[in-house]
Amino acid sequence: MSLRYAILGYLSTAPGTGYDLARQFDTGLGWFWTANHSQIYPELRRLTEEGLVERDATAISENVDKFVYSLTPAGREALREWTSQLPVYPPNRDGERLQLIFGDETPEALHAHLTAHRDHFVQRRQRLKETLDAIDAGTHERVKARVANRSKKAAAITLKLRQLAYAGDIARAETEIAWAEDALKWLETVRPQK
Repeated sequence: MSLRYAILGYLSTAPGTGYDLARQFDTGLGWFWTANHSQIYPELRRLTEEGLVERDATAISENVDKFVYSLTPAGREALREWTSQLPVYPPNRDGERLQLIFGDETPEALHAHLTAHRDHFVQRRQRLKETLDAIDAGTHERVKARVANRSKKAAAITLKLRQLAYAGDIARAETEIAWAEDALKWLETVRPQK
């Protein structure tokens, strides 16, 4: 997947500024795809040049314009083509597991490593649950905007797909938490007693 499809998907709900996109990558979309702020604006420029998005300017002051981007029909079609393809999985790169494999060089750091891993996923699970709860309660602003003008059936599909995505990531987090807790229990059986 590339940044372009995350941007097209975001704009398929409603127009937005580069700042809106950056905030979304820091929160909602960031669960599934991240981007540095410095990557967003060049990609918006490329998408505009390709005719997949259009840009409208509003003067904020004499020398400053605010740009709002919206999806064009060609952009919507590119998004549809991409979402119709089978998923492509990137090569696995898991720095945490790689550290663990070679952790026998620093056994004194294993407890901190495993505790940090567990705590990371406990926090992730909590934030994911908060987002899913907002979707389920109908209070998630971006999702509300996306379903606002859709038929009941289309809105139900939109909601269910988001529920599936967040529930899947919650399940991943729970698996990682259980794995770390099991590893911590094992570690206690092999650590030298103080």
